[in-house]
Amino acid sequence: MTQALDTAFRRLDALDLSAIQSTGDWDLGRTFSHLAQGVEFSMTGYPEEKPKLFQMTAGKLAFTVFKLRGRMSHGLDEPIPGEVIGDVSADVGLHRLVTSLEQFRDHTGPLRPHFAFGALGKDQFALAHLMHIENHLEEVRVD
Repeated sequence: MTQALDTAFRRLDALDLSAIQSTGDWDLGRTFSHLAQGVEFSMTGYPEEKPKLFQMTAGKLAFTVFKLRGRMSHGLDEPIPGEVIGDVSADVGLHRLVTSLEQFRDHTGPLRPHFAFGALGKDQFALAHLMHIENHLEEVRVD
């Protein structure tokens, strides 16, 4: 877990918000807020989940494939089912993301099943969060 979270913190810390922009459908604030909610939901519970059968079959398979490839790929304009979509600035969204990762790092309670991947341990969730961040950062361009 430490390695995945350390990598995520380094990657986010290296972002210069004055020199980057989104090339995707979402602006930076929306993207960072989306990522933060994914981290938060791993601790509090996802508002909507895929059926357990999906989680135990296709969801587990997808996570295994992402883990083996070392990268995630998914629709970058698809919200997490039930997430709250709001209009926030890039700096507010990034702060929320970093704060959520710090809370996850320090979290000692049970983790909630991922809405698609199902039950994950803390190390697996840390890797999922890192791969999710990296996937969305593919739509960030340095000016």
